[in-house]
Amino acid sequence: MPHHPEHHFSRRSFLRLGLKFGIGAGLLSACGGYFPARLLAAAPPLPMNAAQAEALMAQFQGLCQGAQAWLSQTVGAKEASAIARDCPARFAALLPAVPDIGPGNRNQESLMEAVELTAITQAMRARDLPAAMAGRLLYDLCAREMEELPAAQLRAKGQAMFTPEGRAALAAWAKGTQARRHPGDWVARAVFGGGPSSAAGFDVGYDYAECGAVKFFRAHGVAEVAPYFCLNDFLFSRAQGTGLSRMHTIGQGDALCDFRYTRDGVVKQSWETEAPRFANKAG
Repeated sequence: MPHHPEHHFSRRSFLRLGLKFGIGAGLLSACGGYFPARLLAAAPPLPMNAAQAEALMAQFQGLCQGAQAWLSQTVGAKEASAIARDCPARFAALLPAVPDIGPGNRNQESLMEAVELTAITQAMRARDLPAAMAGRLLYDLCAREMEELPAAQLRAKGQAMFTPEGRAALAAWAKGTQARRHPGDWVARAVFGGGPSSAAGFDVGYDYAECGAVKFFRAHGVAEVAPYFCLNDFLFSRAQGTGLSRMHTIGQGDALCDFRYTRDGVVKQSWETEAPRFANKAG
């Protein structure tokens, strides 16, 4: 957004472009943190003029095209069309509630993607479709998106996080979040290992104590979609060669989100390994 300190490829530079298979977005989330809805509602809203709101709506329409294409294959064309028509009004209604998390915040895109997923989840829930389906929709679109993007550029962006400059940027960013200047923002702590052969077993990482995306989901009644929003991180890390491992997210009820990255590491987690655990917790 780039919302992770590893300098992710900026997704708004290539999302919502009327892509093949109707791909409109691959959500790359950062889970963690809880603020009660009453506190989030009191946060100052994101400054947004009419032109900016119109641009966001146009971008969201691209995502809706991807969602409709995916849903047509799962619930049928008629139901998919109805959901796609419903989503933009829900997204527009959410825009005034987007909190201000500060100018130039690297998590701004992640926050907006949470707003998008909130609208989609609400529209699907109105038709008795589960949050897990909304999560899988976006996971599949993100997976397809990874196939469309230039592999060399993705990898170059990912590897930047392991450089001295990348490590310094990570540390500075995390320290800045701890001031908690914006109630709707993320709060992080940087952690550094000594590589895969060290006792730590990783190169760089961070813990999230709070997450703006999860705060927004909870404030707008779709907390159940939060764990699925986070799974796209594994898709992106695999494409970038950053070897993400994560055992906990606050979105699934844990005390923190523990992101650990290993240069050229193998990403072993995915929808198939993680989603069943969510279902077991809910059961």
